Amino acid sequence: MEFTVSILLILMIGAWLGYREIGVSFLGIHIRDLISTRIIGIMQFVVVAVLCLGILFLNDETSSKVNNLDINEAYIIMCGIVISVAIIRSADQYTSAVTAFWGALAAIVYNNQWFNDYPLTAALLSLIAAPVLGLLFFLLFDRLFDHYILKTDKHLLLKNLLMKRLALVGIILGGLTLSLNFALFSSPFLSSFLTQIDVTWLPFLFMFMGVLSLAVTIPMIVVLRHENSMAKPMSWALPSLYALITVLLLGNIAGTLLLGMVPVIVSPSQLRECSKMTKGARQRSLINLASITIATPLLAFLLVMAMMRIINSPLLVLVVTSFVLITCLLITMYSKQWRKHNITKKALDDELTHNTEAGDERNRLDVAAVTSQFNVMTNEIDIKHNELVNLSLYIKQQRQYLEDLSKRLNDLSNEEDVATLRQELRDTAHKLNENMRLTGEMDHFYTQVEGLHKNFVSRLLMRCPNLSEKEKRLAIMLRLGFSSKDISSMLNVEPKSVEVSRYRFRRKLKLDRSTNIVEYLQMI
Repeated sequence: MEFTVSILLILMIGAWLGYREIGVSFLGIHIRDLISTRIIGIMQFVVVAVLCLGILFLNDETSSKVNNLDINEAYIIMCGIVISVAIIRSADQYTSAVTAFWGALAAIVYNNQWFNDYPLTAALLSLIAAPVLGLLFFLLFDRLFDHYILKTDKHLLLKNLLMKRLALVGIILGGLTLSLNFALFSSPFLSSFLTQIDVTWLPFLFMFMGVLSLAVTIPMIVVLRHENSMAKPMSWALPSLYALITVLLLGNIAGTLLLGMVPVIVSPSQLRECSKMTKGARQRSLINLASITIATPLLAFLLVMAMMRIINSPLLVLVVTSFVLITCLLITMYSKQWRKHNITKKALDDELTHNTEAGDERNRLDVAAVTSQFNVMTNEIDIKHNELVNLSLYIKQQRQYLEDLSKRLNDLSNEEDVATLRQELRDTAHKLNENMRLTGEMDHFYTQVEGLHKNFVSRLLMRCPNLSEKEKRLAIMLRLGFSSKDISSMLNVEPKSVEVSRYRFRRKLKLDRSTNIVEYLQMI
């Protein structure tokens, strides 16, 4: 039973690593512009299978207890990894199966008193040295790419070509190093399977390696096929990938050769969070880094220690593991639905608020329109009232003038001196002509027009402040569409004088000959 459950667990861990560790490492690089994801999938499948088989048979020749765990110990370690990762992810925090491995392995070593066999150097290199080196190498590659490619005087197309070539090399090297990293990670568990399989089961082992390679490759391809809105730009992703490759080469190859086939495995998620610290959001990156480096191995250690107490009942361990996984899955689904619900609710609340504000604005505009109409009607009433008052005054003035004129004519009828009579008649005619200028009526006319168009004069003065009172009245009559002849009749002047006034008024407004002054005034 432990053997079957262990196979399922290693497949789950492989799928997790393929999705969250290997696939995410390529985010931000335009892979589909460089190479087909199908080709990448086939390459990764072959590389993972070959490396896992090679390291498996090499580990079989060593005597290290860490690399030759029995099936029960491997079963407990994988349960601890899966549960710790599920719990931390259900809390919406970053985690890594690689760092959980070191905590779970420490619990096995502590329980079995294998202190001298625990790869402490490899654990310190993976958990502490690797992130620091990853950050340093990221800064180095970022500076190199920025200095020798992005900030050079080369043509933009040449820069893009160089970046794509470096990206293609990075994809190939990254796939190899990440596959080697996974093979080293899975070697203790695969060694425990090998001890349970005799020679006749070798075809099953090869078939399992194929299934495991698919479990790693398919999630990785799923990540690469879907655009990720949170992916960083290529100018950030490419130095991050090369920093990851360098650290993996140093850790997986140089460290493995120096430490004698002890798996110096590295967490790509850990390195990626270190790279993010240089591009802002440092507080969030530090929290994610602490969750990966401290919380994950510590939780895995505690879980494995707790499960070692109930090792005599593998069925109970399986039940507890299943219960925890189902609970974490439900919590994760509930949290996602809750977030979607909050987003939907916020969107609905925003829409309701917008509709309410729009309704209030429409009501305000309606009230403003009614108020404006009421004000217009009130102004019209006031204008009509002033019109009646002015008209009555005008009638009174004209009556008084006619009475004076009648009396004056009666007096002239008694005048005997012809010269005096002629002079008096001339004076009377002159006064009559002056009265015909309709000064009082024109004042009433201007008052009425300015009342209906009271903003026109103020807007006109904003454009041309030095207008005389005569020019203001001329502008009003032109705006109302009166011709020069009509204006001359109303003002009792010569039409030529009106044309001269129009010419001077046009010069003050600085209008060219092609501009119609009447249309210009009507647009103000």
